[in-house]
Amino acid sequence: MSTVSKSVVIMAPVSKVFAIVTNPDNWIRYVTNLVDVTNRSPDLPAKGATFDWEYKMVGIKLHGSGSVVENRKDTNFGLLMEGKFPIRETYVFKDLGDSTTELKVTVEFELPGEILKMFENTGLMTKMNELEAKSVLEKIQALCEA
Repeated sequence: MSTVSKSVVIMAPVSKVFAIVTNPDNWIRYVTNLVDVTNRSPDLPAKGATFDWEYKMVGIKLHGSGSVVENRKDTNFGLLMEGKFPIRETYVFKDLGDSTTELKVTVEFELPGEILKMFENTGLMTKMNELEAKSVLEKIQALCEA
């Protein structure tokens, strides 16, 4: 399993950043390769809520089920997505005062066989996931600061 962590300072109150990140309607707005989130539990994004996801990476469509594994208001939010491409995303929110928030995202992932074979031992997938994490944070920042 590989891990990527990135953080960004956002000029918005922690409550606004938390609300935007945890709203499942926003997930496809800020996760570049996430295509769809369906079969949502009515209480999503509460801890224990479930959903189905579809993700497209290097032209390959992947899908599976997910669940909210952590939801502590304005502090932490975590998702576990299972399937051929298991992913655990953790978002940590830190109130810096003056309506400023530090957001850190950590993504742990395991590559499915067909993708792993394409990029075996190149480090390219880790670099792509680092770029994806950076892009996710930039999009969240733009949504929050708009």
